[in-house]
Amino acid sequence: MKHKFILIFHLILVASGFIPQVSAQDAEPTIVHPITGKLALGLYLVDGAINPWPTSPWKYHPGDNPDWANPAYDDTDWESVSTLLYQKALPESGWEGIGWFRLHFTVWGDQIKNMPLALYVAYQAGASEIYLDGKLLYSIGKVGTRKEEEEPYWERNPQVISFSGKTDHVMAVRYSNFSSYQSVPVQGFRLIVAPLNESIRSRVKMVHQATTYQMVWTAIPVFLMLQHLLLFFFYPRARENLYFALLTGSFGAFFFLYTHSFFFAISATQLLFSLRLLIGVYVLMSLSGMLFLYTLFYSKLPKLFWLFLTGWVITLFICLPHIENINYQFTSFTSTTLFNMNIESIVSRLSWLTILTVLEMARVIIVAIFKRKDGAWIFGLGSLSPIVLPIILSFIFNLINSRTGNNIISENISVLVILIVLLAPFFSMSVYLARNVSKTRRKLETEELERQLLEVENTRKTEELEEARELQMSMLPQAPPELPNLDVAFEMRPATEVGGDYYDFNLTDDGQLTIAIGDATGHGMNAGLVVSAVKSLFKTSAHEVGNLGTLERISQGIKSMQLKRLYMAMTLATFNGNKLTLTNAGMPPTLIYRSDENTVEEVLLEGMPLGGFIGTARQEATFELQFGDTVLLMSDGLPEMMNPENEMLDYPKTKKLFAEVADKSPKTIINHLFRAGTSWANGKPQEDDITLVVIKVK
Repeated sequence: MKHKFILIFHLILVASGFIPQVSAQDAEPTIVHPITGKLALGLYLVDGAINPWPTSPWKYHPGDNPDWANPAYDDTDWESVSTLLYQKALPESGWEGIGWFRLHFTVWGDQIKNMPLALYVAYQAGASEIYLDGKLLYSIGKVGTRKEEEEPYWERNPQVISFSGKTDHVMAVRYSNFSSYQSVPVQGFRLIVAPLNESIRSRVKMVHQATTYQMVWTAIPVFLMLQHLLLFFFYPRARENLYFALLTGSFGAFFFLYTHSFFFAISATQLLFSLRLLIGVYVLMSLSGMLFLYTLFYSKLPKLFWLFLTGWVITLFICLPHIENINYQFTSFTSTTLFNMNIESIVSRLSWLTILTVLEMARVIIVAIFKRKDGAWIFGLGSLSPIVLPIILSFIFNLINSRTGNNIISENISVLVILIVLLAPFFSMSVYLARNVSKTRRKLETEELERQLLEVENTRKTEELEEARELQMSMLPQAPPELPNLDVAFEMRPATEVGGDYYDFNLTDDGQLTIAIGDATGHGMNAGLVVSAVKSLFKTSAHEVGNLGTLERISQGIKSMQLKRLYMAMTLATFNGNKLTLTNAGMPPTLIYRSDENTVEEVLLEGMPLGGFIGTARQEATFELQFGDTVLLMSDGLPEMMNPENEMLDYPKTKKLFAEVADKSPKTIINHLFRAGTSWANGKPQEDDITLVVIKVK
């Protein structure tokens, strides 16, 4: 596991421009003065710049002794080591957290002696005190003899140094590393001596470029993230905006952490923390990219995604162990293949998982294009841009350079080119989502127009239905007949603007009363037409033909209208003195209250509704009524009323409710039944017309 972080630190050292080309445990080549035999600083001058000092052969001694800064101190028996202090190549004398390093060198040539130089700390994991010829030059951090005293710091700005007077010099470094000891694979330090002016210009240029890169590469993805995150907050059902926000946000965070790690980290612990965040963000970027594509082109997540998720989680677990155990926690697994991994195997595993993820994302896009899914071609163009754009831009730059003879053009806009190439896929994804938002907006505008037209149409129909309702209600009797021997009351409560229930009466000159109550199938305009036709037929029927003849005539009239499956159930009740004649055509039973017995009689006569087969046989029955008897005629609206639990009031309950007030006046009976029905419904809307007719013998 530690090898992976050694590889990362190698990359950092390469980025800093000083890592040697040979392995750390191998001896580095040393150029010596031909006379003194010491390290020859002057020989490193190449084209006005001095190459970095090698990390060896520095002399090293563990412990702490201020006398070791003295250039005259005899260090011939000290151990020759590399100042980088690799975990896998620590000094043979060990590392106890603090020690001294000494380097003898010769400044060869007047050019070097008179040149303003800079001492540059290329890397430092702990804290150091740098002495030149016994004189303290710089304290970088705070060197401590124990962890509590130490304040590690990595000074990245070049520090002034000069070599004058004598030729031979001794560089001594008092160095401590308790804070990150056993936490980072490279525990030591490395120094560079270079021309001062060039070092300052290089540092300023590097900071400027790094800051610019960090701002640009972070700001654009973060802007896309915020934009699509807001789209998700306003419309959570569009989860693709959330996943795209995670993708762009993690992409911006990746480059921010990358720049911070390589150019701005001021301690090894901070650097390691940034690198661990970098790996976590990279995993999030890979998974959110897959989720984004799956959400766009799949109705649900495929099982393959869970396999990739498992792979990335395992990778994250391997790459991010607890920092304090980074070097030793897998010691007991050295014989296994899972944790006994060298640099090549770790990089190989990570690379293969990344390649498989990219291939899967490419497969999703290609399949979507071949299936001609809407907008998939946008992803195709965006995915090809990192391949096509460099070719096109390279041709353009070469053409410009060949004509101007100035390579600065490509140098100045190289960042812009890389930005365009890498961000082109993200812009294509954003364009696709923006296109979806636009299509949704157009769809909403179309639906809004349709809604407005529908409202106009509904308003027109409502006005027509209201007119029809008023017409229907005007056709119903406004007041009951007044007879010396009968007390009559009726009421209808329609479920819609135009109901299908009907009640009416005919009164002859000799005092014979015929009451009709009916229920047309359905509601609305068609039911209203049937009711209108029935009223006309009932009113014009001669009483001499009797109730059966009247029902047959009405049935033929409805049949001739050819209204398709519209029928009328009807009950005719004729009162002649104390005699009641009932004829039924598909209506609910009639309830008769016998006052002398205080009982309710239920009369159910068979008969098909009107408008069906012509000549259908119907039953007729005659009853004698006494003083105080009450007759209830009703449609099926009240018995079949539903409550919120979808339970029906039913006929036995209706019969019981009628019996409770059957000795009262007809109006009182009707009010009681309607109140009971409203209580039973308990707020549930009325689904059918309710019509009640009560006749009491007096």
